[in-house]
This record gives sequence, C-alpha cells and structure tokens, in this order.
Amino acid sequence: MPVSLARPLVAAQPPRGNGASDWHPGALVAENDPELLRLIVEALTRDGFIVSEARNAEELIEIACCTRREDNSPPALVVSDVHLPGRDGLSALDELQQTLAGAVILVITAFPDDAVLAEAARVGAAGVLGKPFELDELRTTALNLVRR
Repeated sequence: MPVSLARPLVAAQPPRGNGASDWHPGALVAENDPELLRLIVEALTRDGFIVSEARNAEELIEIACCTRREDNSPPALVVSDVHLPGRDGLSALDELQQTLAGAVILVITAFPDDAVLAEAARVGAAGVLGKPFELDELRTTALNLVRR
C-alpha cells in the first residue's frame, strides 16, 4: 500500500501502451533484485519513461550525477529501494538532494515503518510504496506524482 508523504494521491488509471507520444520523461530506478528491477523498468518504459537502471547505491549516485536530459534537467522520477547493497538508498538520496532537485522521488521498501517514512520525507521523497506491490500500483503512483 502506498504511503504518501505529500498530499493524498488522486486515483487514476495508468495509461495503456506507450502513453502520449511526445511525453518521455527520464526515470532512474535503483533496485538490487534483478527480476523486480526488470519488471519496474518494463512497466515505466511502457508508460513513456526513458529509464536508467542502478543495482546499488553507488550506481544510483553515479548515474544521477551523470545522466541529464537534453535540457540539462535531472530525471523526472527516481524510484529507489531502501535496502541496497553497500549503503542504503536513503543515504544515497540524501547525498543527491541538490543533484536531483526537481525530481520526484518514490521510495520502495519491504519495511515501511515510522523511521523509514521519516527519513524518506527528510530526503525529499514524495511517496513510499510498501513491498510487495502490484506493478499497476507503482505505475499509477509514479504517474500521479510526476504529472502533478
């Protein structure tokens, strides 16, 4: 179940197919489970995102610092797991707050306790999605947050 750190999400159906042909925001997904990473990347790609992948916090930092759109903007969406190999995703997001200014951050975690929610809010996350989740739930949440 998603836990919103900002205003409540408006229920919406995720677009089917590739979405609008002229809408291709960047997205960065950090997840160490290869199968879940593949599923998230495929789902966001179907919705029109141009997706970069990271398998740990160091890759998340490296890709976030180096990946820019043609207009030099950061990705529109960053989806990061909390528990990544090496250091956790929240500490990486904390380090990247200025680099990711303007990006919508969605944290995914199997343990959405009060401490994780507080830390996610502190690093600028717009929402937290508890695992397990349905891909349509992730898609709807991501699209609602990015299209605000």
